[in-house]
Amino acid sequence: MKKDIVEKNCLICKSPCKIFQKNIFDDRYGAPGKYSIYKCSDCGYGRIKPLIDQEKIGKFYSEYYPLNLKTAEQVKKEANIKPKWLAWLMGTNNTAHWLIKPKSTVLDIGSASGISLMEIKKMGGDAYGVEPNPSAQKIAKKLGLHVYEGFITDNLFPKQEFDFITASQVLEHDPNPKTFLEAIRKKLKKNGIAILSFPNCDSIYRKIFKKKWINWHVPYHCNFFTKTSFIKITKFTGYKVLKMQTVTPNIWTILQVRRLFAKPEEGKKDAIWKVHNKSLGGVTIIILKLLRNIIMVVLIPINRLIDLFGQGDSFIVVLEKKYE
Repeated sequence: MKKDIVEKNCLICKSPCKIFQKNIFDDRYGAPGKYSIYKCSDCGYGRIKPLIDQEKIGKFYSEYYPLNLKTAEQVKKEANIKPKWLAWLMGTNNTAHWLIKPKSTVLDIGSASGISLMEIKKMGGDAYGVEPNPSAQKIAKKLGLHVYEGFITDNLFPKQEFDFITASQVLEHDPNPKTFLEAIRKKLKKNGIAILSFPNCDSIYRKIFKKKWINWHVPYHCNFFTKTSFIKITKFTGYKVLKMQTVTPNIWTILQVRRLFAKPEEGKKDAIWKVHNKSLGGVTIIILKLLRNIIMVVLIPINRLIDLFGQGDSFIVVLEKKYE
């Protein structure tokens, strides 16, 4: 085997890894650099190379991965729990905190602008958040929210344990997923529940679109889980898997189709990620919206069928803390 295509010791099961994708770059925010994905020959876990140094993550994210932080009034207006049937139809039922129960204490990891915390409160939960972006504190104070500035691995809310800890599309960003899951376990009450969502590296769309799969999303996504690899890591970190299924947001698939026609360049933002393009004429925008609606209608039965067979783009998992 060539040395440049083999990486020993899978982070999860310690089996050999081989290069799976290479020369992938960020066309969403235009961060410089090319990256490779190494995949475990046994459990299928994928890992980015090179990783961003942990001490540089904060600065890197603030420059190339800006959070869309809103005003307090916007957060109030946008905090809205969709009916279950509509969330299922649109593929947004991979939103972790929508599965919590009333009268429970909930910590949401990556709480950003605080919309998730406002929704938890609307559902009857006692909401806490953790978010590294310092701008989130300004909104949290205006809304009276409990938000810790930092990471789940910090000593946050030292006197508080939680019935639920939720994290929507966060695990894939953490350089050390084992430490991340262990830190969650420590903050859960006895028999507490963790609810997580993250991309599925074995999804049918990953297999179809290969290098153009939108969820490689380098260098922000460090980890790429299969069902097998995730079940293994939960055993090592002290959890019982209560539920694991796939959910494919329809909007992800629309972006995926758009990306087929992209011609990305390293270090530049690609136009496909823009929600609104001011250079387009009014008639063109109307036509594009119409086409999007037509595609959405077509996608609904396709994506729901894909999810039924466990081949969707995102996992949603419910984990119970094992108590010894």
